[in-house]
Amino acid sequence: MLCFVTFAVLTACELGYFALAKKLHIVDRPNERSSHHKPVLLGGGILFFLALLFYSATHTLALPQLLIGAAILAVVSYADDLHPLPSWLRLIAQLAALLITFYGTINALDTWKILLVIIFFAGILNVYNFMDGINGMLALYSIVVVGTFGYVQLFVRPFTDPMLIFTVLTALVIFGFFNCRNKARCFSGDVGSIVMGLIVIYLLTTDVMANPTAAPWESYLTFIIVFLADGLLTIAKRFLNGRNILEPHREHLYETLV
Repeated sequence: MLCFVTFAVLTACELGYFALAKKLHIVDRPNERSSHHKPVLLGGGILFFLALLFYSATHTLALPQLLIGAAILAVVSYADDLHPLPSWLRLIAQLAALLITFYGTINALDTWKILLVIIFFAGILNVYNFMDGINGMLALYSIVVVGTFGYVQLFVRPFTDPMLIFTVLTALVIFGFFNCRNKARCFSGDVGSIVMGLIVIYLLTTDVMANPTAAPWESYLTFIIVFLADGLLTIAKRFLNGRNILEPHREHLYETLV
């Protein structure tokens, strides 16, 4: 019953957001870096945060740190979607959200290790954010990753609440229905890609901490290896060519392939 209610509520949330976005003209207009040619509704990925909110509300406010961290990222990222914010402000928000989300998990580490972990996590967030420029890419890749976590939870080793994974997967499927098209009805926006990046990091970290000897830590990188490889190769290419790696561009490998 809860599974059906989850699907119905999240679908209503997405459709409700579409109505609001149309009324307020919240759209992504094409520019020289765009892969689309007509305005498309922006911010459909806000559903990923709403999925966390719904899960928390139906599970006696479970995972408060994850919810607070995701809320910080959602607010700042959505504001950036509407009116671009300075990169330093976005970085501060990301570091604060990561520290809040994972403090209870990594606080036993040495200070320098905590710093390295947070910087690495911030890198993953931004790599995830890079990869939403082509219809379906963020949704389909995330379905594979979160679905794999679901398989691990059910058939290999338990590490979290299966309903959390189901709720996130439901949000991805609903968003994907509107995004995985030749002419997408909506784009995720930073609000979706950044929050989904945090969710993936949370699931990965939770699995590692719950089962520290289950597998070599390097093997967990396979969950993000496609995005990570593309992001690092692109950064290396721009750095070697003397270009500013922080400037927006259309030089990602996936963009070149598309």
